[in-house]
Amino acid sequence: MTAKTAIQWVRKEDERWAAAFELHLVTTCHPPRGLAHQALSEIHEMVTEAGRPAEELFGDPRQYAASVAADRIDETHTSRVDLAGATPGERFTDAVVIAGFMGLTLSTVRWARDGLWLDVSSASLAGVGVVTAAALVFCLALALRTAGRVRAMRACLAISIVGAVGGAAAASAASEHVLFSLPALVPLAASVVVMVGAYRLPHATADRWFTPARGGGSEQWMQQLDGLLRGRHGMQVKDAREHVAEVRSHLAGKAGLTAQGEFGDVEAYAAGLAGGPRRAWRAQRRKAYSAGAFALAIAVANVDALRGLDVASFWFWFGLLAVVFSVANAAWLYGDFRRRRR
Repeated sequence: MTAKTAIQWVRKEDERWAAAFELHLVTTCHPPRGLAHQALSEIHEMVTEAGRPAEELFGDPRQYAASVAADRIDETHTSRVDLAGATPGERFTDAVVIAGFMGLTLSTVRWARDGLWLDVSSASLAGVGVVTAAALVFCLALALRTAGRVRAMRACLAISIVGAVGGAAAASAASEHVLFSLPALVPLAASVVVMVGAYRLPHATADRWFTPARGGGSEQWMQQLDGLLRGRHGMQVKDAREHVAEVRSHLAGKAGLTAQGEFGDVEAYAAGLAGGPRRAWRAQRRKAYSAGAFALAIAVANVDALRGLDVASFWFWFGLLAVVFSVANAAWLYGDFRRRRR
């Protein structure tokens, strides 16, 4: 990570210190883009001028990263990002990049296995088309969750699941008769285009697609608060509704008062309620549950490859390794979540 900043450290111990500082700042504190580089540049300058090790000047890299985050990450940034430090637009583009990479990987594997030309049938067209659409809708669902639009997120998740199941059913029911042959480079190139397009899409542009319009009355403000607490900040339904009930109780019977006037910007208010030590716990819980859902999806996707127990098949070992890795990752994250819960 520090190599990307083009900062040259004279001492190896300073390089290791800087790597630990940057890792903790980026992965735990989720700073705005550019803050990690700016902080490292300042640290490098002071270390160079003093001629002393970074650890001697700044102490433990993780503690110093936490102090930098507390001093320099403002409420405006915190209120706009989810538990992983992403805005709705960033969540969408990152998800599409990952989906494109998965498509690139599968296309490369098919190319290596089947050669330069791929046979296309009605079954493969139906399956790939529906599953691709379902993957895109799933990416939308992740962005909508970060935007606090919980109902729209649930609708997209339902569409995605139905689409994936429907795609598998359509592929099974459709004819296997070959319609035409397609160069293996076509799906590979399409995956690259999707990845590059999502990567180059400005996050601010994507943010505008998902951020709901502000304004409206107190009822709309409270609906947005509930969605932000549950979606963006991962708060449990009961706790989120208690906070909304407190706002409603405060406004009850007081003519002329509005939620916006009393509590200010709904994003900032939601971030304030969701802050504190339990934020890290909620982040770990979301990671664990997401990893579990991913492991289940990988297992379902590889049922056919594993069911035949064909140890001579490449796809058997590919599927087995994918399932083992995803389940092990989910188990490790869930165990870490349980330890933090105690």
